[in-house]
Amino acid sequence: MKKIKLLFLTLTSILAVSPNISASPFSITESQINQYLQEKGAIADKFGLPGLFFLDYQVKNLSTKIGQTNDKRVEMSGTLEGLFQFGNKKLPGKLNLTFDTIPYYNPEEGAVYLKKMRILRWSGEPQQYMQQMQTIMPFLNENVVKLLENIPVYTLDKNNMRDVLIKKFAKEIRIEKGQLSLETSMFQ
Repeated sequence: MKKIKLLFLTLTSILAVSPNISASPFSITESQINQYLQEKGAIADKFGLPGLFFLDYQVKNLSTKIGQTNDKRVEMSGTLEGLFQFGNKKLPGKLNLTFDTIPYYNPEEGAVYLKKMRILRWSGEPQQYMQQMQTIMPFLNENVVKLLENIPVYTLDKNNMRDVLIKKFAKEIRIEKGQLSLETSMFQ
């Protein structure tokens, strides 16, 4: 009887929080994720191979495009700015990156993470050093992937009733155009 009452209260709460159940109350929109990423700010890291190159950088201005491709990957873009050192030459540089990834939901944390990232396109400045950048792109790709795979791109708000319900019932992600729908075990 307690379980039935709890289920009834939960369903009533969901309906009160989201009057249009067909619009998927358990979804996170592209704009919500982009706003979260902007509020989070820059992500900093550094790496290098002694004697060859060193990068001290920040990844900034991350934004997403969700469900825009057939393979249901999320496209992200951002700017990598920092100090690039090749041998004895140090210079400030900027790379514009576009990559795609598969998001996954960690139900214990109530957070969305990234996996299986691939850099699709990149460009940068100063232009005269882009050939040297080409040679270190595999290292940079690996480093950026490791960095971004360990930082959530969205975390549910424990002070928001809707997000608390999502965290309680959501188990995995389904990618749809413009949003991530969190699939639940509640209605199954």
